[in-house]
Amino acid sequence: MSRYEAGPAQGSSRTFTVVLLSLLILTVVGALFGYVIGRRDIDEDKSASGNGPSAVPPGVTSAAATRKAPSLPGIRCPEFIGEAAKTLDGNTALPLMLVQYIRTAKGREVWICQESDGSGLWYQGHDRKQDFYDGGELPQEGVNGLLRPGAQARGNRTWTVTNEGTTYTVTPSALKVTGGQNFTDTAIQANPPA
Repeated sequence: MSRYEAGPAQGSSRTFTVVLLSLLILTVVGALFGYVIGRRDIDEDKSASGNGPSAVPPGVTSAAATRKAPSLPGIRCPEFIGEAAKTLDGNTALPLMLVQYIRTAKGREVWICQESDGSGLWYQGHDRKQDFYDGGELPQEGVNGLLRPGAQARGNRTWTVTNEGTTYTVTPSALKVTGGQNFTDTAIQANPPA
């Protein structure tokens, strides 16, 4: 046997190894491509629903979603809101999860919070007397705060709640109040941002 006749046996072994390695590489590349496309779709869904990085007021931490409203994953509303909501309605599913937070140019702040089971939306408003919540001032019902269940998601990142004939409309860009009072207060901070 000449050395040229032994070549095809070695060559077929080498070809088999090359084909196997090529299939392995193509499998890995295909899996990575699928992962990247899947992550891109998830990120696009987050962008469409308004989920993304933003400044969060201190003390605010977790969230979930349904037709209810887009929530921020892992961002809870401040504890005082959950405690007050539980006092008003013992069936409130805690913790309350942040859907929207705004701070306005005229010293107001609003939280839209969703019950952890996705059932109800709560509105917590705060007209600061001396400081914002993150400065230590807590909203007090009837003094500088308004907590109401039954907030409604109106689509396009808009929520409303009505209290004694006054409707409060919250968007990432403003708080609009109509009825007993009429004004629009522009947001200077929003989570998630507009």
